Amino acid sequence: MKTGLRLIDIARGTDILGKYKELVRLWDNKILLEEARKQNLAGFLLAIRSNNRFYSPLLSKYSPDEINENPLKILGEMPVIDKNTLSENLHLVFSPIKGVAYQLKKTGGSTGAPFRYYVDKEHLSWMWAHNYLFWHSNCGYNPGDPFVTIAGNSLRTVNRKFLENIYHRLQNNYFLRGDMIDSDLRPNRRKLNKAVLIYGYPSSILNIIKVMPEFPSYFSCLQAIFTTSEQLLPSVRSRIEEAFNKPVFDIYGANDGGILGCECPVHQGYHYNFLNCFAEAMTTVEGFSELLLTNTNSLNYPFVRYQVGDIGNITTDRCGCGSVWPRIIDLKGRTREMIRKPDGSAVHGSYFNKILFDFPQVDAYRIVQEADYSVKVHIHLKQMQLFDKMAAELAATLYKHLPELTFAIEQMQEYNPTNSKFKLIESHVN
Repeated sequence: MKTGLRLIDIARGTDILGKYKELVRLWDNKILLEEARKQNLAGFLLAIRSNNRFYSPLLSKYSPDEINENPLKILGEMPVIDKNTLSENLHLVFSPIKGVAYQLKKTGGSTGAPFRYYVDKEHLSWMWAHNYLFWHSNCGYNPGDPFVTIAGNSLRTVNRKFLENIYHRLQNNYFLRGDMIDSDLRPNRRKLNKAVLIYGYPSSILNIIKVMPEFPSYFSCLQAIFTTSEQLLPSVRSRIEEAFNKPVFDIYGANDGGILGCECPVHQGYHYNFLNCFAEAMTTVEGFSELLLTNTNSLNYPFVRYQVGDIGNITTDRCGCGSVWPRIIDLKGRTREMIRKPDGSAVHGSYFNKILFDFPQVDAYRIVQEADYSVKVHIHLKQMQLFDKMAAELAATLYKHLPELTFAIEQMQEYNPTNSKFKLIESHVN
């Protein structure tokens, strides 16, 4: 099935297999990794110094020799940025470079603050290559092996169903929708039988087990489960591992910041893609340790010392697994729950992402379901004077998608995603 992956690379203008081979070559060679890392950062800073309207004035005071000599020091002198900084300076930050392919992305599923940005195809190549590497190191996966994805919008590839189906087939990926799960689910047992791993939302995987208790028995080649996009609670990890009798490895990623990390068998943090992403831990005024990310594979729309909104620390201490890769530790995620329907089926929190992205005035949201199945959608607008109009339109759209539920749209009084008690999606249905 590597032929399918090569076709994907040709069609998308990526080089996932090439990057994967490079990572395998460098995997445990600390000297080569550090040399490549320094070169990547220096090359990135020089590129945006020459081509980016936002960063050129900031970097022009440094000579190319200074940047090549000590890129990490110069990186530390760049300003800290966040989504608001990038959005407000879009006309400067987004500086397309001729010959460097890119595509539009959007995020906000875990923070409730919709954000549109651009990533280079080079970035996409490295991210998937790292994903394959983490799968390979933990369960023996080789690119082209069959796997199952159980997820919603954030792990989908394109908007057109036909093209998406072709992509998944070439990838040897059997995709099961995880944002809408009900008792009518009839998975292809032949494809499940061949899969060597499961990749998906922990809440969706858990919900499939609840709806279809026999689901784990359909796998005979399964080696591991990789969870992503949500905080993996210890109780959920235990239930999934008990159901499948296979280990669970959690993945942490932020597409906008260019970071991807994965647990190892020791389960003491996330080894991350430090070759391409420079992660720092900054103490905020509230006393939190917040991650700053620099994505060296994003030239058209640079992310430099970017506040991704995640709380965590970084350690370079040698891991018990023997890997030389640094780890992100003490990571605090945000729980995204399922919204329940009266008939017993469920809607994954990510289902609301796509709906709310069609309302660009909404810059933050929170969804709370009461015990009687009613749903309150708290929204914050860039222009709050438009609330009544937006509320009416959003309520109508939500009812169109989910007529079984009742919705009330309310103004968000306070939004603090660094609050450990904050939940983007919260359901009180038992």
